[in-house]
Amino acid sequence: MKNKIAVAGCKHTTLDLIKGLQKEGFSIDYVITINSEKAKKHKVAGYFDLKPYLEEMLIPYYIANNYNLQSEEDKKNIKNIKIDILLCMGWQRLIPVWFLDILSVGAFGMHGSNKPLPHGRGRSPLNWSLIQDKKIFITNLFRYNPGMDDGDIVATQYFEITSFDDALTLHFKNLVAMIKLCSYALPKIISNDYPRVRQKENSKSFYPKRTEDDGLIFWEDATFDIYNLIRAVTKPFPGAFTFYESQNGSINKLKIWSAIPFDTHLRWDDMNCGQICECFFDGSFIVKTGDTSLLVRKHEGIEKNEIIKGLMLHSNNILRKQWVNLPR
Repeated sequence: MKNKIAVAGCKHTTLDLIKGLQKEGFSIDYVITINSEKAKKHKVAGYFDLKPYLEEMLIPYYIANNYNLQSEEDKKNIKNIKIDILLCMGWQRLIPVWFLDILSVGAFGMHGSNKPLPHGRGRSPLNWSLIQDKKIFITNLFRYNPGMDDGDIVATQYFEITSFDDALTLHFKNLVAMIKLCSYALPKIISNDYPRVRQKENSKSFYPKRTEDDGLIFWEDATFDIYNLIRAVTKPFPGAFTFYESQNGSINKLKIWSAIPFDTHLRWDDMNCGQICECFFDGSFIVKTGDTSLLVRKHEGIEKNEIIKGLMLHSNNILRKQWVNLPR
């Protein structure tokens, strides 16, 4: 009897995974997702409504009542689907024990960091890798246990983090890696005869959760530190931000979606960190940083006529968050 394969997710990468696996000859029998209301409630960055696409592809789906899948309604309905293998992509919650227990083969997902697991378990490892200026990412297909990212490793794929990457391109790389790893491992998983490498618990470390507020820019920081933050939290995430005083005296938030280091020889020694040094016809502008300058190319929250030389961007007296025991 054929194993029933389901996918759990609520992002564009979920849809791309389904299509990628179909191209590799695998049939996806069911999808578990959430609606926009639940996504908003749980602040799911990059939520993507899969429903119209699944209907077009004739793939049956279940809209979960709770994102954590712990409601009695979810338990009853999911048990009735009789899933054998669950693949998770774009699902930012642990799979509950009751769900793991009813899978005849198991649940599988991706996790990684710049070093082999168990280094860098936890939240937002792709974002953290950009912020920390890492150059390599090691992503793993692993079997889910009830704990956080602690299951046996089935297969591993390395990929680069270049100076041109951002949060979206790393999601694309991780997606391609999962398609490749699933294409290799799924036949073995389906036959329930797949490699399982246990993680070494004595070397585990965890990345903490990031929130929208953690995108605050401190202009006294070095240019490349600011650049790494901006590219780490750009779309589909909430974005990096700063504050400025508008012409009517109000303090407004300015989102910065795209920026690049500008120059080390062109200097504005008479200006303060956070001041706009020059502005251009297309709305781009240069900001002085702690060491050099940054060219802001895409932004949101300020009118073009308000972007003037000398305008001060600042953190609005918000204290810098102190991160403790970050994996390195």
